[in-house]
Amino acid sequence: MEETRERAFVKDPNKTYGLMEIVEGTSPLTAKAPEDTVDTFPHYILLMGICSLAVTLVLLLISLFFDAPLEDLANPLVTPNPGKAPWYFTGIQELIHYTNKPVVPAIIIPLLIAIWLLLIPYIDRKPKSRFGVLFNRFFIGGERRRILIGLFTCFVFAALVLTLIGSLFRGENWGFVLPWN
Repeated sequence: MEETRERAFVKDPNKTYGLMEIVEGTSPLTAKAPEDTVDTFPHYILLMGICSLAVTLVLLLISLFFDAPLEDLANPLVTPNPGKAPWYFTGIQELIHYTNKPVVPAIIIPLLIAIWLLLIPYIDRKPKSRFGVLFNRFFIGGERRRILIGLFTCFVFAALVLTLIGSLFRGENWGFVLPWN
């Protein structure tokens, strides 16, 4: 045993690494030597540069062959009816529409959502299990995890519904219309 261990972990005075963990079973990564690895520069950087140029070329070609759906030039004397916020704010605009006091949906609710999103890493601790991540997230962790997942699902669903209503189903004078009419 001692002889095998000495052969597997040869100390090289030129390297500054150490054994971090011993795992059961075999792994193809343990047999890799420095000669079997690829350097980040130039191989990875060159690959990322080529991929970035390819994506830029595809976007350029799409923009050459398809027109952007732009409206007329801005005229301060003629405003659009209804005046809609961009799609990422239509959910908040819908919340304002359904209340008499616009301070609550316009300021307090987004502020609470932002604070909640900042606190999620500190509130939700992952339990350790030998099952997969999805199994851990949905079935292990007790009632608190189910409540957090339910709250987050309700939040995402409500945001999607309000955004779709504000983007597609609002017509003149902020009336409810069907988008296919």
